[in-house]
Amino acid sequence: MSAPTRLKLPADCSIRTIRSLHGEVGEAFAQTGDLTLDCTDVTRVDIAFVQLVVSAAKTATRQAKHLRLANMPAAVEVAFQRAGVAPDGLDRPVS
Repeated sequence: MSAPTRLKLPADCSIRTIRSLHGEVGEAFAQTGDLTLDCTDVTRVDIAFVQLVVSAAKTATRQAKHLRLANMPAAVEVAFQRAGVAPDGLDRPVS
């Protein structure tokens, strides 16, 4: 298993960009062990992103890997709250 990877997310993590983001996350998992999604630049986020993260976290668990969220701005926190999903279930390093 290779070293962990940090994937810097774009500003727009909504339904408009979710297909390409899905591909990037899938590719990163295929090439690495653990994956950290750096949310620093995220300003637009919706339920599609939350669904992607939840799905990726389940995939990570099945593959004995870890998915982490880092630098979550308020927009990301609000999207998780609106979806009724607690991001606390994911590994979240303090950053």
